[in-house]
Amino acid sequence: MLKILNARDRCYGRPLRSIQLAAVLLILCGFLIRATAAAAEKFQADEWVTECAPGTRTGTPDCAITVPFWQSHGTPKGSFALVIMVETGNIGIVGEPYPMRAVLRVDKYPPAECRQPRYCVFPTAQALAVLKQLKTGSLILIDVYTTRGEFNFSLTPKGFQAGIAQIRAWGYRAD
Repeated sequence: MLKILNARDRCYGRPLRSIQLAAVLLILCGFLIRATAAAAEKFQADEWVTECAPGTRTGTPDCAITVPFWQSHGTPKGSFALVIMVETGNIGIVGEPYPMRAVLRVDKYPPAECRQPRYCVFPTAQALAVLKQLKTGSLILIDVYTTRGEFNFSLTPKGFQAGIAQIRAWGYRAD
């Protein structure tokens, strides 16, 4: 019987041991993927990335929604991210070169402004207003001011809206 198996495996060009090893590795990879998925949930829509820390699916989640934006042509060059903490409602802009100030506007609503160097965090009242605006808005305008110059960006909030929908689909409240 062993001679028949060895002959058959040689016909396919793979020894039996490597097929068994591949099957074991595939099973182990499946377990690792499930373990990693249980550690954190991640979803991406457009450039927006939604991540939730593991925990119970009751109440407000420990989730962040982030969108990177950059200017790679012309001078100065810069790379930034808008970070939204769903649980606390905090919104900030981080990046390189460090922002000194930033202005964020959704559609025609009044702008929100942060004035903190390095990690520009918007005041709570403004951040909560922006969160409501992002849920129904169609255009985001961001101006970032650094020691190297001014950066102007426009984004669509569709990825944010999809991220909020995904948070709800995971079983969290995202109000």
